[in-house]
Amino acid sequence: MYMRNKVISCLVGLILFSICHTIKATEPSLVLQSESGEQISLDDYVGKKSTYLKFWATWCAPCMEQMPHFERSFEVYGDKIQFIAINIDLNETQKAIQSVKGKFGLSMPMMTDNTGRVAQYYQFLGTPYHVLLDRTGKVIYQGHDADSALNKTLKLLSHDGLSKQTQLLAAQGRYQPALLRIPDKGIKGVYFTAAWCDWYLADSRPDMSKNCINGQSQVNRLFKQGFTIESRISQLWTDTHAATEYITKFNVRHPLSIDFGNELFIENSISIVPTLIIYKDGKIIERITDFSTHISLENIQ
Repeated sequence: MYMRNKVISCLVGLILFSICHTIKATEPSLVLQSESGEQISLDDYVGKKSTYLKFWATWCAPCMEQMPHFERSFEVYGDKIQFIAINIDLNETQKAIQSVKGKFGLSMPMMTDNTGRVAQYYQFLGTPYHVLLDRTGKVIYQGHDADSALNKTLKLLSHDGLSKQTQLLAAQGRYQPALLRIPDKGIKGVYFTAAWCDWYLADSRPDMSKNCINGQSQVNRLFKQGFTIESRISQLWTDTHAATEYITKFNVRHPLSIDFGNELFIENSISIVPTLIIYKDGKIIERITDFSTHISLENIQ
């Protein structure tokens, strides 16, 4: 998904040609969920033949624009390259996924990254995201565009499954995620959201957009009432500038930081933004994802 004409720098990055960048092909813990709900290991595919992983979301406009290209590419190269459509499982429904499948006549394997670990492993920052691996499992291409560079790499891989040349996105700065401290005694809330969910989803998913706005408003109110709370925003499509804009836009006064690596999102199984998790004496006692009604401080304490 391209944000505001690519103003978010972590998505834009220069594309570099390199032969020194390496990402391991896969590891035993990397699994995807099939349409039937079966857990599928990437080891079943990667390292056996060339593989094309495409990360997407139903509410991502550029993803929809690229779907005809994705299906045509599968029809041309599907016998030589393993195609996998990977839904990122964020604010998704199976109904929406199946609707996209039917609309574009998608015939390649379709899976869901329901743990978020596959996207994290392949350095995912935003949809649409293309990752091509040669038959040895080496990542040789990363990109967001369905362009001539992608087409060229697909053609090269279709011959013998190898490519001496790699095209990878420039490595982004590495940041350590802020430590999340949950007290052994007492009540604390952690609010998980995204810096873009209020405005990007306004047209395609207006109810989700409204929920994001309501959620931040309620969290601000709870903090003013004395509730201990902090926020983590997803690193997807987000950099420090976007986080600062979000803080200013919503007048956020409680602690807020980017969940670099999306580790906390993954550990807490966050598949819906926003989500407010309430901890009591170090344990989760409640998850709130619907902010359409008033949240009372008395009720959560």
